[in-house]
Amino acid sequence: MTVDPARVLGSDPYRSPSLGQGAPIEAVLFDYGLTLVHFVRPVEALATARVAISELIEAAGHPRCPEALIAEAVHDRVAAEVASHEAGGALEEIDVAALEERAFADIGLDLSPDLRDQCSVLAQEAWWSGVHLYPDALDVLAQLRSASLRVGLCSNAAYRAASMRAQLAHVGLDGVLDAAVFSAEVGWRKPSPQVFAAALDALGTRAETTVFVGDRIREDILGAARVGMRTVLIARDESAAIGPRLREPDAVVNSLSELPTLLRVRQL
Repeated sequence: MTVDPARVLGSDPYRSPSLGQGAPIEAVLFDYGLTLVHFVRPVEALATARVAISELIEAAGHPRCPEALIAEAVHDRVAAEVASHEAGGALEEIDVAALEERAFADIGLDLSPDLRDQCSVLAQEAWWSGVHLYPDALDVLAQLRSASLRVGLCSNAAYRAASMRAQLAHVGLDGVLDAAVFSAEVGWRKPSPQVFAAALDALGTRAETTVFVGDRIREDILGAARVGMRTVLIARDESAAIGPRLREPDAVVNSLSELPTLLRVRQL
């Protein structure tokens, strides 16, 4: 299903009256997953990472841990706990390092914090090959910055923040973002005001002069609106439009490439 922006914007599908009202727009904050990038599970890369993790653990003097056990008892378990936490709507971020510590301990491995962190780095870097920018992302970000708009990222990401920042560099986003904030480093998840406040502070802007772009109603649209930002829902398919309308966005777009026109930014 294609979402019609006119349903929200009125007669002109590329202009939202509420986006045009109020203080001039100085900055745009983006969600990350399913807004700027999408994910495909990198099965082979994850398998290779588990071999490296098993070897790393053995080299540190611990019994060798089978790769299948690392997959099931550590990675799958932690992923399930993170998913359950997210599904429950909790605002405080979960401590993934603590989850990993308990998961390793339950299979008889008392790993040092440094060794666990090295294992986490290997696992997270394996995901890089499964992260893909939407084709219009870099061009749109460049257009916004060329119009003197500050551009930032505010993402719910429970995993190791340093690896998430390295992932941004891997996909080519680090050079086109003025700031990036992840829930893991703030301790709060969207739609909490704390994580939005941290993102605004990192970007050096105010809520009333900032537009938030995201794919989720509760986390992105409702959360950003509550702190005073104008909001744009990116609805690429039917899944983006389902769920209760806790808050109508100020605008709806079907792709990132519609943003420059919506914000009256000239094409490069």
